Amino acid sequence: MIQSFNWDDIRIFLALTRSGSVREASRRLNVTHATVSRRLRILEEGIGVPLFERVTTGLHLSDVGREILSAAEDAEASMQELDRRVFARDTQIAGKVRLSMSETLFLSLLHLNIAAFQEIYPMVELVLESSDQMAKLSQREADVVIRITRNPPPEAVGRRIAESPLGCYASSGYLADRPKLDRWISQSYEGAAKPVIPARISATATSASSVQVMLRNGMGIGMLPCYMGDTDPHLVRVPDTKLISDNTMWVLVHADIKENRRVRVLLDFLYEAMEGYKAVIEGNKPSGRR
Repeated sequence: MIQSFNWDDIRIFLALTRSGSVREASRRLNVTHATVSRRLRILEEGIGVPLFERVTTGLHLSDVGREILSAAEDAEASMQELDRRVFARDTQIAGKVRLSMSETLFLSLLHLNIAAFQEIYPMVELVLESSDQMAKLSQREADVVIRITRNPPPEAVGRRIAESPLGCYASSGYLADRPKLDRWISQSYEGAAKPVIPARISATATSASSVQVMLRNGMGIGMLPCYMGDTDPHLVRVPDTKLISDNTMWVLVHADIKENRRVRVLLDFLYEAMEGYKAVIEGNKPSGRR
């Protein structure tokens, strides 16, 4: 059985275990369905027993699959540690570095800074991932992440940037012709879902970007992070409303790779840039427009 395994086998086995389907495993691994099915067939033929039971709801681990799962996860962790250690020893300021941040933060604040970084370090290939989910730093889904969270992962090191509260925003047109009972644009996020003023929910969106567009279009009042609302020339803070405490913004990196040269220059660049935005993020400097 041991001779039947290689690293690609383990990756496919674990992807299938976590996803429960060939389709989802192929998406996670960025390979074709046929490749996943073929590799699984070869793996099971080499072992001589099935690793999964095929049921109507997908793939479920067989008894043998459950027996080897822990060893496969240990092998994965060892390979990830090896990858981080090799990457950490790279002394070149050339090559890829992965940066993950929310699309709203990139568009509202950091897009010009990212352009400036590439001017200074033209040989660094910046791979930008737009996501609101915490990338798995141990698996190097990202090398550096900017996230708004109360609980950074334990393996991460970095810097706390600022508190990131929410504010009430609307278009000036809406406020000029404000109804007796306000219309609330709700977001599918606990801190921004319920009205904080007398209002009826007139629309719900799943993303802050969608709420922002609805507010620009005069559809009502809603909550946005201050770094979005205060930098949008089409929006104003609603009078007589207070900021709502939400989360904390961090720049984070896995401890194992923080001394990689490309990671180090990106970290130092982001620390300086984000320090300049601290007042905006915390809602204390509405860009001179309020």
